[in-house]
Amino acid sequence: MATYKLTPKEIYETDFNIKMRGYDKDQVDEMLDSVIVDYENFQAEILRLQEENEFLKNRVADLEQHSGNTGKVAALVAATAELEQTQRFDPFTQQGNVVANMGGKTTPSVQIKEPSNFDLLKRINRLERAVFGPDSKFGEAATN
Repeated sequence: MATYKLTPKEIYETDFNIKMRGYDKDQVDEMLDSVIVDYENFQAEILRLQEENEFLKNRVADLEQHSGNTGKVAALVAATAELEQTQRFDPFTQQGNVVANMGGKTTPSVQIKEPSNFDLLKRINRLERAVFGPDSKFGEAATN
């Protein structure tokens, strides 16, 4: 993990030397206040991502343990990655593919929204049913 030179408290408590033609103290304080807010937001985001990472690692371990076959889990992960690639539209990298698939039109007529967490959970549920079968307990746990 990266180490930081300053904490929000250290930034807040920093005193600057006052010189005859120095910076306006109010402007410096405003700038430092915005830096502190950003710094706290970064720390909160890092913490959230670490918790999400641990949750996902535990979820994968549970799936591997319940399935008894890591090949099925690997197939599920590969299918999820493939699904993400086919359903995401990026006009900067995929414009040529979209135009070719649309019969020569230069503007896409369908806009795909960024998937929410709920949409991703529904996709995972469908993939689990496809890999493990419709009668598996993975599909039942997600729908209950």
